[in-house]
Amino acid sequence: MEFGLSRVSEMMVKSARDFCSREVPRIDAHMMEHDDYPQDLMQTYARARMLGLVVPKEYGGVGTNNMNFILLCEELGRTGSTCFLPMMMNNSVAETIHFFGSEEVKKKFIPPLCDGTAWATTAFTEPGTGSDPRALTSMAEPDGDGFLLSGTKRFISMGSKPGYGIYYCRDASLQGEKKDVTAFVVDKKSEGYSCSGHYKMMGLDGSDTCDVFLKNVRVPKENILGQPGDGFRILLRWIAGERIQQAAGMVGTGQAALDESVKYCKERVVGKTPIGYMQGFTWMLAEMKAKLEACRLMALRAAWKWDEGQPFETDSSEVKVFTTPTIQEITRMAVQIHGSYGYSKEYKVEKLHRLAMHQGVVASSLEINKTIAGMALLRT
Repeated sequence: MEFGLSRVSEMMVKSARDFCSREVPRIDAHMMEHDDYPQDLMQTYARARMLGLVVPKEYGGVGTNNMNFILLCEELGRTGSTCFLPMMMNNSVAETIHFFGSEEVKKKFIPPLCDGTAWATTAFTEPGTGSDPRALTSMAEPDGDGFLLSGTKRFISMGSKPGYGIYYCRDASLQGEKKDVTAFVVDKKSEGYSCSGHYKMMGLDGSDTCDVFLKNVRVPKENILGQPGDGFRILLRWIAGERIQQAAGMVGTGQAALDESVKYCKERVVGKTPIGYMQGFTWMLAEMKAKLEACRLMALRAAWKWDEGQPFETDSSEVKVFTTPTIQEITRMAVQIHGSYGYSKEYKVEKLHRLAMHQGVVASSLEINKTIAGMALLRT
């Protein structure tokens, strides 16, 4: 078993680390001032070759693997910035379109997601459901050679940004009393497409998360991913990948929390002794480190299985079940080590802790993933 990184992976990690040092402070400053992403964010990622990571070069992608993708997610997660979300979304949506789309759809929609001229979106969640396809109320009605989409989608990241999204609606063209879900690629400039203002979040500072309102948004039938009725299967595969990417980002967040704690333990002196040499703090650092490495290895294993073409959906749920409370505890311990300073916004650990809290409710809830992982054991 090989635990070391390849030369290519090492080069990509170094490039990502340089990017984070050079670009993220500027991006974060804009987000602090405007409570939104910079308009040129996706072009910035494109210039750094951080979009289209697992998409073949013929569609404008980089053509690397998921292992390298999540290594970059970890580096961005170390910054504590919310700017990693659009990068993950553009990459994951482009990969999903490549996996399920027709050649026409791939040639039309993937290149703009790789060159940074389009912002990606995925939209399943609604006011009445976040995981149950039977509870969807948004509907796709047949209309000539296309469909008219109507309904409300909730908590949609980058929903107000120009570009394309995968929207999941119940398909009225399918037979049966219970309409199955179909996945449509939607141009967000379409007539009848509108958005609410941004939600104010506990963490994810400056992120673009809104409601999307669809009112007879016309989508050609060629924009269907997979086959009609395949929507929930497509969603499950996409969200399994998102869980691995999210976990890798949170490993970076946990690493930043540990780094900040080690630094503080060396600098903070009590009775002429740095607090890191006091047993209580030494033990906390050791526990944080051990937990962090376990999270990192689980995320890397899941990405490896994905690249090897092995089933990874259950693994992604197991990663979520373990890393969510573990990274949240690591960031909490970082706040505790800093004492009252840890509760101050002047110190990075306060932001890291708030950021870590999103993992339990975004990319499917922690509880849903416990059910997925547990039921998988019963089926063996």
